[in-house]
Formats: sequence, structure tokens, C-alpha cells
Amino acid sequence: MKRKFALFTAGLFLIVFAFAGCFGGQPEESASVDINVSEDIKEVENLQKQVKQQSEQLQVMQSNLKIKKASKTAGSTEEVKKLEQAIVVQQNEIVQTSKKVTTIKAEKGKYIWAMFRSVPSHDFFNGYNITPPLDFKWKFKSIAGGFKASPVMDAENIYVGSTDANFYAIEKGTGVKAWNTQCTGPISSSAALYGNALYFGTEAGYFYALSPSTGKVLWSKKLGGPVQSSSPAVYAGTVYIGCMDNNVYAMNRSTGDIIWKFATQAPVVSSPIISNGMVYIGSIDTNMYALDVDSGKVVWQYAASKSIASTAAESEGTLIFGSDDKKIYAVNALNGNVKWAFQADGWITAGVIKDGVFFTGSNDRNVYAISGDSGKLLWKTPCEGKVMTTPFIVNNLIYIAAGKEVMALDTKTGEKKWSQKYDYNINTSIIGEDAVIYFGDTDSSFYALETTAK
Repeated sequence: MKRKFALFTAGLFLIVFAFAGCFGGQPEESASVDINVSEDIKEVENLQKQVKQQSEQLQVMQSNLKIKKASKTAGSTEEVKKLEQAIVVQQNEIVQTSKKVTTIKAEKGKYIWAMFRSVPSHDFFNGYNITPPLDFKWKFKSIAGGFKASPVMDAENIYVGSTDANFYAIEKGTGVKAWNTQCTGPISSSAALYGNALYFGTEAGYFYALSPSTGKVLWSKKLGGPVQSSSPAVYAGTVYIGCMDNNVYAMNRSTGDIIWKFATQAPVVSSPIISNGMVYIGSIDTNMYALDVDSGKVVWQYAASKSIASTAAESEGTLIFGSDDKKIYAVNALNGNVKWAFQADGWITAGVIKDGVFFTGSNDRNVYAISGDSGKLLWKTPCEGKVMTTPFIVNNLIYIAAGKEVMALDTKTGEKKWSQKYDYNINTSIIGEDAVIYFGDTDSSFYALETTAK
């Protein structure tokens, strides 16, 4: 908890800074986002609507089941059995439709970053091997600060915020700055890139929508507290974010108008992910919440024994996340029933689900591979530094940063295949494509490394 209270104290200071920013800092914009989207995004959104309808039907069925179980009328036992069977079928349909959403995104929407790490499982990469050894391609220097937020990209640029309060667009091929936008407050929120806008929050409590092509502020919104680490998620016309004022916000992604907000009992630093018609997000109040995407109503919640700063990963109906109690939990994503709990030696930030395995790093200086079905440890690889980043999986390799070291591990064994050390800690999660990986350090440098193997 000391880690969280330190964040909160820093956040209170930044609120004061934000008020100063209102007098000569970043003005609030009145422009709006052109909400027109590509055909690929439309296909994803149509499937998401289908999932939402299926989820609403499931909730009605579950409510009817409670009524039937409480009924003492003749034949109620048989009706309960039939309804339980129908619920299982409905749950399977939701899982399969949600899987289609992720598949289409991976195959067609390469540059749709609708949430942290792009898809609910965080396994966003679909391409050729990025094979070590890797060597320097280019290095970009920020104006005055380091990088805590993780990058996203489109066909031309890398997009990432900095602790110097600038949001940068960097040309992928050259490392040359395409543009930068001065914001109010340091940025530790990884952006969502969706349609015609980049979305992110700042530690001074502002939420921004920027044009990816120019960096122009399309709109900005002052929230009730700092946005620290929480990265936005987009669902159709709505963008969601967690805030240090204890709230989860849902905003109109075209204008920034607040549609609803959900109050937890403590600050929210984890990032929302969206699947199965729900927003999944953890709070320092110890709860993982599943909220209805349209209303913010609690569908279910699961309480760990300590705070949850971990961003969840979801795949095929299983939601996996960590807590400050040093446990990793797997729950049924549709009802919150626990499947298993794994005892690690430290807390985790976020992991990746790939081929039924959950891969994650921890501040206990280990990288873990855990069976998604059973919670059994498959392997554990010790590292020199704390692992504050989310794995980037490229076929049979895991690229991950631990302290000042970037490593490539074998997904089957955890064996270290390659590593390279830097002068400063690396807290950004790695992304990559076309034989190149990208990441930034906590000083001022952002790197591109490319495959040198022939």
C-alpha cells in the first residue's frame, strides 16, 4: 500500500499544479472528434454490439434463475435445470463472439489500439518473427523528461507521452519527431488510438483527445483528480478511464462529455479493458469490477485481500489479474467466480494470455508462465531488476524489460535467448513490428532496435 499512497500524495500535489495550468497552461478545447470510423472498426463495433446484447440476455436469464431457485412451485426443479443449461449455452456464445472481436482486430485492425495493449488478452502481435540479436536503429530524445507510458503506433508514427508533459509523435523509420503537443501535467497514461484520435490522461487531471496527424488538441476535459498509469479504453462512441479521485469515467469520445462515472472506495490506477459487453477495472479498494459498458452498473465484483493496481487480461471467458496480496487471480469473466489463485513473491502490473498461458513479470524480479486453466506454474525466470512492464510476445519469444535490461525469453522454457542493458530503468512496455521493437527509458531516451540476424 505504501506504493499507492505515495502515488496519491503526488497526485494531490499535481491537482494544485493543474489549477495553475488553467491560468496560462493548456486551455480547454471546444473542438470535437470526427467519429467516422473505418470499415474494419465498424466490423469490430458491430460484433461488440452483438456481444452486448448477448450479455444483457444472460443477465436476464441469471436473474430468472434466482427467482426459479427461490420458487417452491411444482416443476421448479426441472425448470431450474433447463435454465442452468441455457445459461451455459449463452455464456459459450458470448465467449465465442468476443473471440471474433479480438481475431478481427488482430487480423485487420493492426493499428487499432482500443485499450492498453490493444486487445483484452494483451496479445496484440500478429506477424513475422522479430529475431534476436537486436541492435540500435535510432534513438529519440525528449525535451526534458522520461517515459513511463507505453507507446502505440500506426503505419507512420510511434505515439507516446512523457513525464515532461509533452505528447510525442515519432517517425517509425527515422526516429525524427513528427510533432509534439504540450499538455498540462506529466503523462504516465498510455494512449488509446481509435479512429481519428489519440486519447490519454495526465497526472494533473486532464484528459485529452489529439489528432494523430497533427497533434492538434481536439478536446480536453478536466477530471476530478490525476490520471496516474491508467490508460483509456474505447468502446464505439465512448472512452473510459480510471482516476485518482476514486472514479471510473465514461466520456463521449467525440466531445469529452461525461456519460457516467462509477465511484469506487479508493484511487484507480489500473487500466480498463473491454470484453463481453463489460468494462473490467481494478481499484485500490481491493475490488475488481465488471461494469456494464453503457450504464456503469456493477455486473459483478471480486474482492482480493489487498489493493488491485494490476490491469486485467481476458481471454475466452477467463479474467486474470494481480493484487498487492502478491496473488494472481483467475475468475470467470462473466460472473466473477474464482477459478484459481497463484501465490507469487511480489505484485504484478499486467500480463499477457497466449495459447492458454498467462505470462507476466513481477516486482519480485521474476517472469512467470502460469497455466490459464489450472493456475499451475509452468516456469519462472529470475531477472536482475524489478519487472514493471507487460510482456510483448512474438510467436515463441517474450520481449520484456526488467530494471535496466531488455530481454528475449523462450515462451516454452523461460530460457533467456538475448539481452541488452541500458543506463536507466525501462518502465514502458515494448511494442514492435517488421523486425523492430520500440521502448523508452525513465531518463529521456526512446529507442528502436532492429533484428540483425540474416
